[in-house]
Amino acid sequence: MTAVAPGTGHLSRALLFAAALCAGITVANIYLAQPIIGPVADTFGTSPQTAGIVVTAGMLGYSAGLLFVIPLGDSRDRRTMVGALSVLTALLLVGSSLAPSLPVLAVLTGLAAVTTVVPQILIPLIVQLADPAQRGTAMSWVQAGLITGIMGARVVSGQLAGLLGWRWVFAAAAVLTLVVGLWTVRVLPSDGERNSVSYWALLRSLPGYLRREPGLRRACLRQAGSFAAFNAVWTTLALVLTAPPHGLTVAEAGLVGLLGLLSAALAPVAGKMVDRRGPRLVGALGLTVLAFAALVLVLGTNSLTALLIGTAAVPIGLQVGQAANQNAALSVDPDAGGRLNTTFMLSTFLAGAIGSAAGSVTYGLHGWPGVCATALCFLALGGIGLRRIR
Repeated sequence: MTAVAPGTGHLSRALLFAAALCAGITVANIYLAQPIIGPVADTFGTSPQTAGIVVTAGMLGYSAGLLFVIPLGDSRDRRTMVGALSVLTALLLVGSSLAPSLPVLAVLTGLAAVTTVVPQILIPLIVQLADPAQRGTAMSWVQAGLITGIMGARVVSGQLAGLLGWRWVFAAAAVLTLVVGLWTVRVLPSDGERNSVSYWALLRSLPGYLRREPGLRRACLRQAGSFAAFNAVWTTLALVLTAPPHGLTVAEAGLVGLLGLLSAALAPVAGKMVDRRGPRLVGALGLTVLAFAALVLVLGTNSLTALLIGTAAVPIGLQVGQAANQNAALSVDPDAGGRLNTTFMLSTFLAGAIGSAAGSVTYGLHGWPGVCATALCFLALGGIGLRRIR
């Protein structure tokens, strides 16, 4: 496995496909629990709102992985990291499938999320290898894999839980993570150890990027608002779909996630828009689509059609926004891609954890309209990132 020189544009379709597939399989692990909150709650004799802690634990665990694992990608061989993390994640998912209680399940899924940060190792590598004028397009391949994994997790998890039970969801994920992760290791180029900066020095450098780079701050704020809104809706969507008046089964609710796959098909389009129009304009478009989706979803309390339209629009808005915002963040300094991606994704997933928790609590207090109102509040905060913050 030979290394490829940065910025040469020598990115084969095989390499991009491998990165996209691995990103999709591994990111799905964070979202497996969302459509099976009901069955998990039934198994452990608790409420769906309480069982939602499993989803929140996954978000917090992923945030911890972003902070403590991803910066190593700026100094260590990324191919080796992908292999090691894939093995660890598979073992923790096996443990999740055998969890005897809700607290144990929450801890194990949280730990699995710490090690399932492989997509955020792959993205800086792709950015570093791509020609600057084509970074948006190259990133869109991996982001298409990400959104397919996020949406596909809902479909597969819901269907498999309906057929075999929720424990098999985690067992199957363990097998896929291991097989695809190790195959990707064989395809990726080795980039070696690029510098001798210590681990703690890498971590200490993170706040400096936020202080020095207003463009990074704006991108982080836009994406944080978008992802918090997305998770407020996505964490509780299965609950409103399976409750009266809709009354869908868990498997049927999982199929609704197929609508989100439309956004994966739009990923290359979003990437080209960023290359041609710039990230700020495309980021504004993403927020606008999400706001439209939240307004339509308010009608979903009594209208399944409104729920379906809004559910299709939410991941489209998220995909368009992330294509712009992540490109803006990583373009600050491609040689520090791991640390920039840590800063960007850490703020994103901390916001996602807040959004998941807020969605669960708001659903219990004010129902589905309250969840949609909460999402709009998060989007308003993200809109501040469109200003030229200094």
